Amino acid sequence: MPSKLDRIRDEGLRTSLAEAQAALKSGDYATVVRLSSEAYAELLRRKPEVLQGQQRFRSVMFFPRLGAQLQLDQNDNPSIIYEREKFIFSEAVTYFEFALDSLIKQGL
Repeated sequence: MPSKLDRIRDEGLRTSLAEAQAALKSGDYATVVRLSSEAYAELLRRKPEVLQGQQRFRSVMFFPRLGAQLQLDQNDNPSIIYEREKFIFSEAVTYFEFALDSLIKQGL
């Protein structure tokens, strides 16, 4: 069975999360949070239907709120606002796993 990372179909997103995984292993937790959050924002850009109806609530409310916040503008374009520059391991893992699982679930 392929690893979770290998199940991401889009090469660019897979590469981004592979870099996040490498950063996690090296202790660069801010990079993990940045790459993982941006990958999730890219998912929302590519699959705007995720922001329709009841899914909108889940897509926004379930995004981790551990120092990086997901914001949508009036046209539902996502952006990430970073409230700080340093993160700890558990926060980085949370963002990484959230992005990884979301990309797999959406078939990207």
